[in-house]
Amino acid sequence: MGEQGATAGVATAYIEAFGRGDLAAIRGYLADDVVFESPRAAVRGADEVAAAVAEFAGAVTGVTIIAAVGDERQAMIIYDMATGPFGTIRAVDHLVVEDGKITSDTLVFDTYPLRS
Repeated sequence: MGEQGATAGVATAYIEAFGRGDLAAIRGYLADDVVFESPRAAVRGADEVAAAVAEFAGAVTGVTIIAAVGDERQAMIIYDMATGPFGTIRAVDHLVVEDGKITSDTLVFDTYPLRS
């Protein structure tokens, strides 16, 4: 697997850990100075990002990866996020990976189901 595959692999494994609610694995993929931005939060630092992701992961019952693309530095993961209270939400994460760790995660999803 080349660097392109390795970057998408790290990103996909992170999203799959999120779908399982595996907080230890989630934290393990994050660089200490990671930056996370979503429609609900903007936080910096591995512990803070892990806590923010864990808060939402409690509502998630699983993820289905639709596509994963990347180059040697960044990846884009499109997935369906199944949740108990909100149904299935289509989401896209843009992740930057350096030395096998995620340094940036920008999550985009339609917030309508959460606001309804």
